[in-house]
Amino acid sequence: MKTKKFLCFILSILISSSALLAACSTAKTSDTNTADTSDTAVTDASGNTEETTQALYQIPTHDYGGYNMRVLIPNHDDWAMSTIKAVASTDTGEEEENGDPLNDAIYKRNAEVEQGLNVKITEIKVSGPESPAKKAILAGSDDYDVVFTDSAQAGLIATQGLYLNLDDVPGLNLDQPYWSQNANQSAQLLGKLYFTTSDANIITNDAIWLLYFNKTILQNLGLQDPYALVRNGTWTIDAMYDMAKAATKDIDGDGKFTVKDQWGISTHSSSFLAFLEGQGEQLVQLDNTGTPNLVNPDDKFVNAFVKAHDFMDKTNGVYLPAQDGYTGSTPDLNHASKTFMANMSLFCGEVLAWARTFRQMTADFGLLPYPKYDANQSNYYTMMIDTVPAFGIPVTAPDPERTGTFMDAFTGASSTTIIPAYYTVSLEGKFTRDEDSIEMLNIIRDGRTFDLAILYNWGGFYSALTTYGMSVSGTNPQTVFDKNSGKVNDAIQKTLDAYNSMQ
Repeated sequence: MKTKKFLCFILSILISSSALLAACSTAKTSDTNTADTSDTAVTDASGNTEETTQALYQIPTHDYGGYNMRVLIPNHDDWAMSTIKAVASTDTGEEEENGDPLNDAIYKRNAEVEQGLNVKITEIKVSGPESPAKKAILAGSDDYDVVFTDSAQAGLIATQGLYLNLDDVPGLNLDQPYWSQNANQSAQLLGKLYFTTSDANIITNDAIWLLYFNKTILQNLGLQDPYALVRNGTWTIDAMYDMAKAATKDIDGDGKFTVKDQWGISTHSSSFLAFLEGQGEQLVQLDNTGTPNLVNPDDKFVNAFVKAHDFMDKTNGVYLPAQDGYTGSTPDLNHASKTFMANMSLFCGEVLAWARTFRQMTADFGLLPYPKYDANQSNYYTMMIDTVPAFGIPVTAPDPERTGTFMDAFTGASSTTIIPAYYTVSLEGKFTRDEDSIEMLNIIRDGRTFDLAILYNWGGFYSALTTYGMSVSGTNPQTVFDKNSGKVNDAIQKTLDAYNSMQ
């Protein structure tokens, strides 16, 4: 009963979120059925239950003759859910339900898509720093219908003319809200979209970079409710820094900050860019022709950069870089997640996959987006790191319309099966269900944005800027721009030449 009510509550919240409005949409094909409606018992925040009628995504009806739909995905099983298939039966080898909400949602989603389109979904999972897709497509080999790669590889593959322009693929309805519009827009180049995200792949959510906070430390310090700050638009980097600074304590009284003390935040270097881009800044932006340009670091960019630097300064007692082998670290306290679980930091910057592990903590925790620059900033932005998977359709795909229809159905069906179950697995634990964190996760997901500098890694710029910003003296980003702009602009031009040659 608890899980059922939790799922119902999630659906009631998600329906109001642009990320999940697909529940009220249908695919734009002549074969698409109108959406069915169902009465669902929805439990609100006060525990009241009422019946509500909602539309469910309807799989379009096609008969692809049992075609084997081959989907390539990267293997990140060491830290994420790297699967698009449910567990296999030891007897038949086929997918089966096992009572786990997420596994059973995957099973249901796959069954709906396979039956509706008359296809068979085959998962091809690969490990390693480079996807085999590029080699196969270059050879003209028809090995894959859909290719998921780490987003940092997607740009390299697309630049070689190996992906179709998704805007031209029949059957893909990318304007529908079960696709991330922020991701679609931010991944475009010269007005074309060769790859984007899809919630059909669970890693897309597991790899979301966000903030956790320890509710016990927050309450003990009598600090403001960060949920309220998010809602009223005043969750800014200054507000968060003040809270993090208030949380720092020299517990052992030795006059030094070590892993034995309490910190404002424990995280990784990736948080530097997350703090910068959460303030509305990007390293590369598109002009009105869709052409990418390295940004000119104006006063606002510099201010945002310095604020991110101040948060990640190893000397200020706020940031604990546990993964860097901080002085005094031990095997039990050598990772940002471990120090957070040990109640040694107020905040933790990590991927969403850690929520399932953090449920084991003795203290309760909540989720937050990275903060704004100031209260005038209209939206919260979520930087998508280079391991967020992006999918493309190979130019060797034998039937692009069939593949497009499949990916649209695969993603649309996930909005009403995978995502609600994912929320349950990630957020329902031994504590009272955290309806606030569900709301925050919607905000975080809605703000997902690519930075082309990360997707294409032009001139290694984003790594160079992060390294400088993490240094003790790293407060003048103009020096990094001056040193690297030449090679970055040359790399951008090579990419543009490659894309223009495809036209």
